[in-house]
Amino acid sequence: YYRNSTADIRFLQRYIYNKEEYAYFDSHKGFFIPKTELGKPDADYWNSQPSVLEEKRAVVERVCKHNYEKIYK
Repeated sequence: YYRNSTADIRFLQRYIYNKEEYAYFDSHKGFFIPKTELGKPDADYWNSQPSVLEEKRAVVERVCKHNYEKIYK
């Protein structure tokens, strides 16, 4: 997701089971958000793991911005 520059790049990763989204990671918020009651334990666990959060937050810099610059510049 982007608007017009690398400053606006947003990384969203959705977690889906049985055709239903139960949690997602939003780089603008910096943590996992549960979408259902069943997603709450997973989101709580992932949010309690600093290494998991660091890795997901780093995706914006390492992958998203890199790809944006390759494609749009």
